[in-house]
Amino acid sequence: LAGAQSAEAEALFSDGQRLFAADKLDEACEAFEASNRIESRAGTLIRLGECREKNDQLASAWSAYRDALTRVKDPHKRQVASAAAAALEQRLSYLTISVSDEALIEGLEITRNGKPIDRALWNRAIPVDGGEYVIGGRAPGHEEWSATVVVPVRDGRSSLDVPKFKELARLIAGPESDGDDADDADDDDDGDDGDDDGDDAAGQDSPRRFTGRRKLALGVGGE
Repeated sequence: LAGAQSAEAEALFSDGQRLFAADKLDEACEAFEASNRIESRAGTLIRLGECREKNDQLASAWSAYRDALTRVKDPHKRQVASAAAAALEQRLSYLTISVSDEALIEGLEITRNGKPIDRALWNRAIPVDGGEYVIGGRAPGHEEWSATVVVPVRDGRSSLDVPKFKELARLIAGPESDGDDADDADDDDDGDDGDDDGDDAAGQDSPRRFTGRRKLALGVGGE
């Protein structure tokens, strides 16, 4: 089984080399990463780092070089990975997802492009590849939220504040209004004063009986 895995890893690595030479970077990086999943090797990780770096995925490249350092035995490969990681570290972009105490509610989950972000990474500047990210959030009994943030390819510092989420119960109930009570009181007063001047007998309302509610009804009916 080990031999078969090594053969598959080697085939993917060779395919990655071919695609990298043809400047098909997305496909090449996928091949190197797949090879590394099957059998993780320092040489594969260094090649993956070079591919990600050329593809302007600097944080991913930096991570690959650092992973290579945990596996490398060859002194030359160690020097290559160490120098590449150190050089990239000065060019990384960072994203901070800020969650204030006010926004911190029970069951809160924050996602980046649909994938959960560990709570330990909240309120920290984390190296990320440049590009556009959709930050989302949800919590039981609250309205879901999302926002988009753009991170520069290199030397950038981006941040996004997570707001306090709205409770669904309050959204369903809606804001309380005293206007209806006032209108009801007006209608009651109109019915009790007894001074209709004969208009009601003719089947018509007098002008003073057009309360706010009646005006609204007429406006809706006329549309």
